[in-house]
Amino acid sequence: MANMTEEVRTIDVEELRFTSGWFSMLLIGVSLILALFQSFFVPNNVVGLGNILFFLIAMIPMLYLALSAQVSNRYTLWLLPLVAVWTADVFIYNNALTQYYLPTIIMAMIGILYLTSMHKVDHLYQTMIPRLLVAFSPLKYFRVFFSHLFALNPNYSIYKRILKGVLVTVPFVALFLALFMNADVRFNHEVNVIVGLFALPRIDQAISMPLYFFLFLGIYLYSYLNRAERSSNDEAKPYDKVIVGIFLGGLNILFVAFLAFQIAYLFGGEAYITQAGVTHAQFAREGFFQLAWVIALVVVIFLGMMRRYKGEMSIQILMGLFMAQTVIMGIASLKKMHLYQTLMGMTTLRYYVEWFEYFLIAVLVVGIVLMIIRQSYHVILSTVTAMGLIAFTIVSSLNVDYMIASHNVEKFKNEPAKLDTEMLSTLSIDALPALNETPVMIAVNFPKDSCQIAMQYHYGRCKLIGQHGEKQLFYVNQRNTTTVAVNN
Repeated sequence: MANMTEEVRTIDVEELRFTSGWFSMLLIGVSLILALFQSFFVPNNVVGLGNILFFLIAMIPMLYLALSAQVSNRYTLWLLPLVAVWTADVFIYNNALTQYYLPTIIMAMIGILYLTSMHKVDHLYQTMIPRLLVAFSPLKYFRVFFSHLFALNPNYSIYKRILKGVLVTVPFVALFLALFMNADVRFNHEVNVIVGLFALPRIDQAISMPLYFFLFLGIYLYSYLNRAERSSNDEAKPYDKVIVGIFLGGLNILFVAFLAFQIAYLFGGEAYITQAGVTHAQFAREGFFQLAWVIALVVVIFLGMMRRYKGEMSIQILMGLFMAQTVIMGIASLKKMHLYQTLMGMTTLRYYVEWFEYFLIAVLVVGIVLMIIRQSYHVILSTVTAMGLIAFTIVSSLNVDYMIASHNVEKFKNEPAKLDTEMLSTLSIDALPALNETPVMIAVNFPKDSCQIAMQYHYGRCKLIGQHGEKQLFYVNQRNTTTVAVNN
């Protein structure tokens, strides 16, 4: 890994020249638009079109640098499609991951990509670790930036011409606008709506606008200045073979002892659970989550061990055996989860934990292969990073709430009384198509008329509201009749 103690360097920003006036104006314009969106148009309580446009506008300088071949970190361009997919997921799905966590993850990823875009790195994982390589002096950066901007045209003629053009244009625009507003009622209404957006701002908005502007512009300037070469340092001291041998040997002995019981379960199944003296549900629940923790810890140990791995045969054998046993435990753990799902149905937590365990097992299998062929720690860590990003993208692109509802409805279609209606009622509106025949209430905290507000518009949510509208679902059993409503 690159030396994490590298000193922060200073640069002579007086020698920095933003030779492209268009790029300088682009940074100012994008920063101003982002400040405007953040202060006025990004919804506070929901995710909508305002958020999506904010993400897309924030990426414009990056796209400019990419198209002009100024991005030093080639991995930045590899990760941009993932950000685009995540942004689409936010606009399509309504589950907790996409609405509460993914917007923050997207903003963090955009920030990371900007901060590392000017770094020359050797491996993918270095892109995900931003480094403070340039001392940040905001006032000095702003002063130099704006002085260079005006210096591009010393006689200021272009600015005078722009001012004259604006002064000539505004009166004619105002005249034609007034005539058009009186000529069409609907056009008049829409213009008034737009004008209303730019009414006298509140105190907090008036304060936040310039603050956001300089914040975003400062991030762009720092990212552009934060240039460095971050080469790999492979001079890590190898581990003591005696210590590592004792450590991995002790763990292998413990794992072999426990693995005997897991193999017995894999081949014994029903008989093994009966001998354990617990119910199927208790056996599955108590075993799965503990083994999931075991697999996660083994992955951490593996990555830590590979940091100083120099191809030693003893470490390769012990570590390979250790990881192979963990893979078998992972298979047994997944079998327990499938048993629990069969008995109790699906929930969001059970899906995510199951998928996370699939990912960890895949990391172990790939890690064994890379270790055998003696790949460097940097290659291993970059491979794991790529696997994690791709796996997260796949999971975020799944309609998980619909999958949960569909699974449970199908499972208990002949015994609807066994449906976990309390859990199902916490799902998002994505689950509504699968719940039309159940006594479950979906609470949609998004008024139907919000779909008529441009910046709050959400494609997935508004599409479902438009399709289903206000409904009442009935369920009749032998005890009573329950009527619940889908709130729009």
